[in-house]
Amino acid sequence: MDSTRLGRRLNDLRRERVAAERAAAGRAERSGEADQEIRRRIAAIVAAADSSGPPRPVWREVGAVDPAGLAKRLAQGLDGDAIETPRGWYVRRELRPVYLPVDRERLAGLPGMPPATTPLLCLDTETTGLGSAAGTVAFLIGLAWWEGDRLRLLQLALPDHSEEGALLDALRAETPRDAWLVTYNGRSFDWPLLETRFRMNRDRPPAMDGHVDLLLLVRRMFRHRLPDARLQTVERHLLRRHRAPDIPSSEIPAIYHSFLRGGPVGPLRVVARHNAEDVVTLGRILAHLERGYGVGEVRRWAPKGDLVRLARLFRHEGRVDEAVACLENAAEGIDGGDPEVALATVELARLLRRVGRVSDAGVAWSRLATAPGPLAALGWIELAKEREHRERNLASAWAATDEALLALYRSRGHGQALLRRGLEADLAARRARLARRLERAAI
Repeated sequence: MDSTRLGRRLNDLRRERVAAERAAAGRAERSGEADQEIRRRIAAIVAAADSSGPPRPVWREVGAVDPAGLAKRLAQGLDGDAIETPRGWYVRRELRPVYLPVDRERLAGLPGMPPATTPLLCLDTETTGLGSAAGTVAFLIGLAWWEGDRLRLLQLALPDHSEEGALLDALRAETPRDAWLVTYNGRSFDWPLLETRFRMNRDRPPAMDGHVDLLLLVRRMFRHRLPDARLQTVERHLLRRHRAPDIPSSEIPAIYHSFLRGGPVGPLRVVARHNAEDVVTLGRILAHLERGYGVGEVRRWAPKGDLVRLARLFRHEGRVDEAVACLENAAEGIDGGDPEVALATVELARLLRRVGRVSDAGVAWSRLATAPGPLAALGWIELAKEREHRERNLASAWAATDEALLALYRSRGHGQALLRRGLEADLAARRARLARRLERAAI
C-alpha cells in the first residue's frame, strides 16, 4: 500500500516538472518574440530617418568612436569646416551676412542697453536637453555680431561629447573682449549652461561686461499685446515675419542623438537653420527697438500701451524726464476712449505728483476727468484730494465728488467691476469725511 502511494506521488511530481518545463519554454519563446519585435521597431525607426540605405539593426556593428570621422561627416552635412585643435575637433560654419543696420546711439538711449561703443554678441544654443542638469550639453552655438550695417553669422558645432573642450575654446576665441551678450532667455538658460560646461571642463567662461536678455524686455514692453512671449510669436506679431516650416525645439535633442549613433546628418541641417533664424531674430528685435522707440520723434507713432511700459522702464532707471515724455505722448487723445490712453494719463499724473510737479499732475487729472468710462470718476476723486488737502477748498472738493458720482452713474455697465467697487468705496468714505468737515466749518 505504501509503495503504491509512493509510486503515484512520484508520477505526479514527474508530470508537474514536465508541465513547468513546457511553461518555461513557452515564456522564453514569447520573450524572444517580444525582443525581436522591439528590435524590428528600432530598425524601422532608423530606416525611416535614413532614406539612403536599407534597415539595419542599431545594436550591431557599433565600433569605437571616431571623432575625426564624426567631425568630417558633420562638416560635410552642414557645409562647414572640420577643425582639429589640441583639445579635439569641432565644426565651424560661417553663413552669409545679413544686412541689418542699427543706430547704436539711438539704441543706447533705451533702458538697459549698453553704450554705443560696446561690442554686441548675439548668442543662441541648441542643447541635448531642455533642462539645466550637468548632463545637458550645448552641441550647436550660434553667434552673430555687427560689422558696419551687416550682421555676421557663425555657428560652432560639436561632433561628439568628447570634443567639448575644443568647442568651448572656439567659443572663447570668438567672444570679443568687453562685449555685451544678447540672448533670448539666455540669462536663465543658455549662458548659465555654458558657464557650467566651462567649469566642468576645468576652465573659466569668457568675461562679459553685460547681458541683454530680450525675453525680459519683451515681457515688460510687449506682453500686453502678444499671445505669449515665445521667440517665434515675437517674430510673427512684433516683427511681422513668418518662418518656413520649422522644427519644434523638443525634437532637436533626439536628432543630435540619432547623428551620434550613426544616423543621417540631413536633419541637423534643419536644426542649424532653426538656430540661425533665432540668432538673426535677436538682431531684428534690437533693430525694431531702435527704430520704433529710440528717440522721442519716433515714439509719437508707437502704440500707446508700449509707451506706458517703456515709461515704467525709464522710471525704474531714475530717468524721470524720459518717462514723462513717453507718458505725455501716450496720453494724447484721451477723448477717444482708448483704455491705454487712460492708463497713460493715470501713470503720468501719479509720476508728476511723485516728483513734486503738483500743478502739472492736476492738469493730468483734469484731462482724465473728461475721459469716458469709470476712470473719469478716478480723475474727479484725485481732483477732490487736491482741492481738499492742497487748496483747502472743501466746497470745491465736495463738488468734485459730485462729478465723480455722476461719472460712475454714466458709466454703469462699463469697466471692471472690481475697479468700480473700489472707486465707489473710496468715494463714499471721502464724501462722509467731507460732510463732517463742512458741518464743523458751518458751526
